Amino acid sequence: MIKIYRAGIAQLPDEEAVERNMIFLDETRKRKVNQCRNLGDKRRSLLAGYLIQAGAKDWMWEESGLQKESAPLSLSYAFSEYGKPYLRGERDLYFNLSHSGNYVVCAFSDKEIGIDIQMQRKKHGDIVRRFFSNEDKELLEKMTKCGMGSDEAFYCMWTVKESYMKLTGEGMRQGLDTSVIEISHDKMEEASLAERKAGILGWGRISKREETDSGAYFRSYEENDQENKYSISVCSYGKMDDIQRKEIHI
Repeated sequence: MIKIYRAGIAQLPDEEAVERNMIFLDETRKRKVNQCRNLGDKRRSLLAGYLIQAGAKDWMWEESGLQKESAPLSLSYAFSEYGKPYLRGERDLYFNLSHSGNYVVCAFSDKEIGIDIQMQRKKHGDIVRRFFSNEDKELLEKMTKCGMGSDEAFYCMWTVKESYMKLTGEGMRQGLDTSVIEISHDKMEEASLAERKAGILGWGRISKREETDSGAYFRSYEENDQENKYSISVCSYGKMDDIQRKEIHI
């Protein structure tokens, strides 16, 4: 199972709101918030900590009956060989964070996970020229021929690549053009009305160029607010048969 949590930074309009909501955080996250130098970073850091708490409580409540209204959990963090954090316990719990524009998102799973959110902007041609392989450009063209807008197609691919790099833990050292996305435009044409209404943009597999027989699975979504469109992709080594998405309000 994968759970995706999203929270808007508008819930924390000023320093007073940040201070008032620090009570929901564990001590490690409080220190991180206090180290931030400006209000924007404090808001994002606090919401990241709040989403980690919400996800951990959800998971533990389902498995052990822990009450969701309990005090902040004292979380024990461990780190992968690339420095990617996860929650250590009787059963390890994996999470990944991302933020863009007005939102912070966090994905939780009992397996390694990666997530990326990007606010859609118009100017991305230079990124395609510099960082997309010829295979990527061909796939981008196929996606637009299926009726997907150029911005939607680009940010779907961009967030898939970013979420995969975050899944592996290698980050940008892996390189955007070293991964191969396998997504069938036929499947996109056959997407059900319910899936379209749920904002699902695409799904498939992604792998490193030299390891195409392995790799990971992904699913991409589009979400809107009153001002902007956002693309969100989540990536996991396990199949994505059960994904839950939840909007979090402090």
